[in-house]
Amino acid sequence: MIHPIRRGALAALLLVCGGCTHTAPRPDISLIKEYLDPQTAMTVRTVAEPFIYGRDVPELAVNARDFVSMGAVELDNMGQHRLFLALVSWSTIDRARIGAKPPALPERLLITTGAATKEWRVSSHTPRDLGAGEPILEPPAGRLGDSWVEFKPSEIRALALNPPDSIDVVVDGAPQRYTLWRRGDAALNEFASNLPVDMAPARGRRRHVGP
Repeated sequence: MIHPIRRGALAALLLVCGGCTHTAPRPDISLIKEYLDPQTAMTVRTVAEPFIYGRDVPELAVNARDFVSMGAVELDNMGQHRLFLALVSWSTIDRARIGAKPPALPERLLITTGAATKEWRVSSHTPRDLGAGEPILEPPAGRLGDSWVEFKPSEIRALALNPPDSIDVVVDGAPQRYTLWRRGDAALNEFASNLPVDMAPARGRRRHVGP
C-alpha cells in the first residue's frame, strides 16, 4: 500500500513529467503545404493561401488586371534550409489573344512599413534552379512567371506581424505598385510560427536537381 504522502508526491512528479514531455502543436495542414518535390527530392513547405496584390492595366483592356500572389516558401535540402518570398505574377488578360507581348518579371521588391522602405533583389525567376521543381501558389488565371526573393527568418516573422497593404515591384527599371486584393494572414502566421529559432543555412554544394 502506498503511503498517502508518497502517493501525493508521485502524483506531483507525474504532473511535472507530463509537462516536460509536452510537444508543440503540429502545423495546421489546411494552411500549410509540405511535400517532397518529385523532381528535386527537396522538402518544400509553403503557405496554402498567399496574399494577392493587383493593379489595373487599362492600356490592355477594360477591367484588365495584373496580379502578384505572394507567399513564404521553405526549401529543405538534407537539413540545409533556405527561405524565400515567392512572387507569382498572373493576369486576367490573355496577352497572346490581343497581340500584346508578355510582361517582364520583377527585378526587385520594395515593401514599406510606416516610414521605412526595405528593398530586396530577386534571387531567381526559375524556382527549379533553387530546388522547387513543381509550381507553387497556383493562380486562378494565366500564370506569367515566378520571382523568388530570399528572406531571413526574422524578415518572414516581421512580415507576418505587419503585412503590407501594397507592394512595389521594379520592372525594367520602373516601379509598379500593387494593392492588396486578398489577404493571407492565417497561413503566413502559421508558417512563421513554425519556423525554427535557428535555421541551418544552405552552404557549399547543393544537391543536383537534374538537367
